Amino acid sequence: MDKASEFLRVAADRPFELAEAKAKGKKIVAYIGNFIPTELIYAAGAEAFPLGNGGEPEPPEAVFDDILRYMNPMCRSIAGRINMKLDPISPIADMIVCTQNECHVDRLAEYLEILNLPVQKVGVPSDWQREFAAEYYYEQLAELKEKLETLTGNKITDENLKKYIALTNEINEYLSKISALRKLDNPPLGGYDFIRIAHATMMTAPEVALNYLKEIYEELKDAPGKFTKDMPRIYLYGHCIAIGDYLVIKKVEEQGSVIVNEFLDEIIPWYQWKIGTEEDPLRALWRRLYLDKIPADFQQPGWRTRIAYVKEQMKEYNVDGMIWYNLLYDEIYDLEYSCVAKWMSEIDMPLMRIETSYEYTREAIVPLLTRVESFIELLNSRKVVL
Repeated sequence: MDKASEFLRVAADRPFELAEAKAKGKKIVAYIGNFIPTELIYAAGAEAFPLGNGGEPEPPEAVFDDILRYMNPMCRSIAGRINMKLDPISPIADMIVCTQNECHVDRLAEYLEILNLPVQKVGVPSDWQREFAAEYYYEQLAELKEKLETLTGNKITDENLKKYIALTNEINEYLSKISALRKLDNPPLGGYDFIRIAHATMMTAPEVALNYLKEIYEELKDAPGKFTKDMPRIYLYGHCIAIGDYLVIKKVEEQGSVIVNEFLDEIIPWYQWKIGTEEDPLRALWRRLYLDKIPADFQQPGWRTRIAYVKEQMKEYNVDGMIWYNLLYDEIYDLEYSCVAKWMSEIDMPLMRIETSYEYTREAIVPLLTRVESFIELLNSRKVVL
């Protein structure tokens, strides 16, 4: 078994490991959203695990009697998996930390509260360039720190927090190295493999993730390519690829292209940006999550900053076309798409929009594959002309 496959298996077994840890008295903290710093959770002596599954049609429909149909399918999947008793983590979680930054996750947090689950909310204001908004988010992180200390009975020391910040920085370094292999004409992995590795990184303990990422990089850096030199190179842009929502990205690559980079807001480590080590560690986490990285979609004004970054990435990875991956009812991403479509047309970059509700029936997949195939044929024809 290659190291990447072994890592995915270890990540899949993580819930069983957490159940055993819970039986031994360890506190389990689930979290929803990338603005929750897991370094705080681990520094408190607890175990962290992301809630962000998607890709199956049944869970989103399992909660129609309880929550709005117009929530995006990932949020409905999280709630539906709990209703269907498919989620092994929520029943044993001592705390579920939820970002409060847009209506879908906000309503999800309220629903979890109705189920009497131990929800801790963390507000993340959208006005990211305003000092009062940034300070509010810092105060929310400070409150979360206190709640975690109360939960575990452990003081979160600067020394211990710096230890986990250092681990995150090293993990991100190796994720960056692995992703950069996709710059090659014939890369040893594509987006389907990389995104699953990124998910496994979030699901496993940081020490375990780091060891596997080192081994995966050593295994891949001199490995033969999986694709061909002339395959169309795709940039993936959108909200998120949920854990388990791999069918579309797998089919995109099976149809004769390779996803060489992606810019997603959630359910993927923000590995491109280092956490500072020269200041108070909580401030360093706050600064990196809220100010230093490229803003998330809901952080406005931010769209021009985002697209400028994406354009640079597209040049660096020699991209031939973009796929915009949209969750159904995600209205702020609907708004951003209209801007992205305009900006891509200005640089003559082919763009395909895929909107998903996780209803991957044969009737839905066949037309999707036809569209993907036509898009790849377009990219191939442009390469021939060039």
